[in-house]
Amino acid sequence: MARSQSRQVDPLKELDRLERRHNKLKERVAEYEARLFLSNSEQLDLLKLKKEKLATKDAIQNLRTGPS
Repeated sequence: MARSQSRQVDPLKELDRLERRHNKLKERVAEYEARLFLSNSEQLDLLKLKKEKLATKDAIQNLRTGPS
């Protein structure tokens, strides 16, 4: 029989994880933006990275202040 346990996530650990993720995404976005030319697939990758970076930033903000 499987046990159903809800794992509590330590907010400080989650905040640290999200901040590290955000910084990595920020670096990857900067790498793309430093290029003079992007292929169509690179432009799509950049768009996805920016969306993920924004979602991560929103998650960080929610942890810091609580959902609005």
